[in-house]
Amino acid sequence: MENNGKLENSALWQGVYDFHFDSTEDLKNIWTVGTVNLKPGLLRFSQWTKDFKFLAQKHTHFSLWIRLVELPQEYWWERTLKEIASAVGTPIDIDGSTRNRTFGHYARILVDIDLSKKAYDEVLVEHDGFAFKVEVQYERRPLFCHHCYSIGHNITTCRWLNP
Repeated sequence: MENNGKLENSALWQGVYDFHFDSTEDLKNIWTVGTVNLKPGLLRFSQWTKDFKFLAQKHTHFSLWIRLVELPQEYWWERTLKEIASAVGTPIDIDGSTRNRTFGHYARILVDIDLSKKAYDEVLVEHDGFAFKVEVQYERRPLFCHHCYSIGHNITTCRWLNP
């Protein structure tokens, strides 16, 4: 809802906000953005549904650092690194040592990943008819349950499957 030219929003729960738009056009413009990088976190848009229950929402996304191991230095440009990292998730930031090229064993990129999707141990990098694979390592990847879609435990310790 528009109020003197300002978008109105309100915090409903910690981390959940309710946005009201003055027009369908404004809603469409925001909706096409999808995810907004707020540094250090992300703002993800979801459509409100009737009888919305915050605690019943499935949280499958998590931001973590990945390492692109033994990636040649000529690929260590921010745009190129983010393009390579996008095969794993949504790139958020580049580590300072990677940006400054002060540590050359691996490039380190912060990505937002969907833990419910397959994790790749390598990605294919293609450039001018030449292709090679780069190893991907995940730093502090949390446990994820593919049964109840919760972060913090796996399917073998799921309280819904093993009461």
